[in-house]
Amino acid sequence: MNGRIFYNIFMVCGLASFFMLSSCASKNAAVEIKVHTEPEGAYIVYKQDDNPWIYLGTTPLNIIETLPTENLDEEHTLTLRAMRSGYFDQLKEWHGDELEEEIENKGMIFWTPRLIKATP
Repeated sequence: MNGRIFYNIFMVCGLASFFMLSSCASKNAAVEIKVHTEPEGAYIVYKQDDNPWIYLGTTPLNIIETLPTENLDEEHTLTLRAMRSGYFDQLKEWHGDELEEEIENKGMIFWTPRLIKATP
């Protein structure tokens, strides 16, 4: 009888530990990022919050990037930057709730900046 009680307590504690640990695990989301610039050929980088810039490629750009789901919270930001020689850099920033809405509505992050020629 005592063995059965200890077994039940052990099972309840084990299951509770499993669910607490699995809920704390970091989860990622695969997000499609599509960027087209006018003119094409711009370098695209992105950053999350105050982290360093990460190079994604040149436009036209269509990639899938893995983002931590906790970075989709309101207090987090994702910034894309388009750079091309002879043109001014263009920036686009989304806050977590805006990013979630963009992904829900469009199924991706979609940005089409028109680059402005830098005149001397």
